[in-house]
Amino acid sequence: MKTHYINKVIGSVAVGVCLLATAGQQAKAGEMYQGWNYSIDSFSDGSGGSNYEIKGFAVTETADSVYVALTGGTPLTGTYASGAADDNIGWGDMFFNFSGKDFATAEAEGNLLGVRFASTNDSGVDQVGLFNNVVTKGVAGDNNGYTNSHRYYTTGRGRYNKANTMGTDIATADEAYSYLYGDAVADNPTARNTQTRNVIDSGDFVGEINLLTGAQLAAQGLDFGNFGANGPQTFGFELDKSMLSGVLPGGINSFMAHVLLECANDGVALAGNIDIPVEQQDVPEPAGLLSLGFAGLAFLKSRKGRQA
Repeated sequence: MKTHYINKVIGSVAVGVCLLATAGQQAKAGEMYQGWNYSIDSFSDGSGGSNYEIKGFAVTETADSVYVALTGGTPLTGTYASGAADDNIGWGDMFFNFSGKDFATAEAEGNLLGVRFASTNDSGVDQVGLFNNVVTKGVAGDNNGYTNSHRYYTTGRGRYNKANTMGTDIATADEAYSYLYGDAVADNPTARNTQTRNVIDSGDFVGEINLLTGAQLAAQGLDFGNFGANGPQTFGFELDKSMLSGVLPGGINSFMAHVLLECANDGVALAGNIDIPVEQQDVPEPAGLLSLGFAGLAFLKSRKGRQA
């Protein structure tokens, strides 16, 4: 009997800030370090070499903002690639799923948020910023990449099927199939039922984001180096919580977020929580930095208990 991957998203906050990693080692799931929640990706699953290697994904929050950081070999503006339709391969869009369900179901039910943060990518929307009611599409075919996840995981007898395949929060191919497409597909993944969907096709624009450099994120306490995961390219963005309060209820909201490169040569995911202020109530200072890492662990633990 299976336990579904997403069904154990719970609202409780675990007590356990002791999950700190030893410097230089890849993290365990749900790593908290100095107020940031980290998911550390495999360092050797970027098909095509170091330009397409994602190393880490991290999130933190303050009372007013959510900060998101990425590190790896791909610049924010992409990298030259003659095999791409526009001679450039960069980042896809980032998706936030607060539904407690798999990604495909969340999209089908109109429950996806998306962030276009790379202005040079092949997104179906023109603006950089936050979008609600997102519909997705795949652009890997235009970027000399993997049009389906099954091909990525089976190429070269599983050359890129590494531990921490989408970071420490989606650590195996089975977990990736389950989250992206649902348990039924994970039982029998094929090229046809694992199509890559890595950018926003359409959505309702919610508001702008503030792009940040690695130095600006470091000033907020970001430290991928604690896990030996500093890539040559580190950047991110800030989301104003006032935008999220229009689409999410007040209180702690659990999410799974992920992003793939345009070519789908690598991807990373992170589970966590965002504390949205409750209007006209006296609320304790958010569990905030603690809650970011641990209630979201439920997202990733249940899939690991899935049995055939």
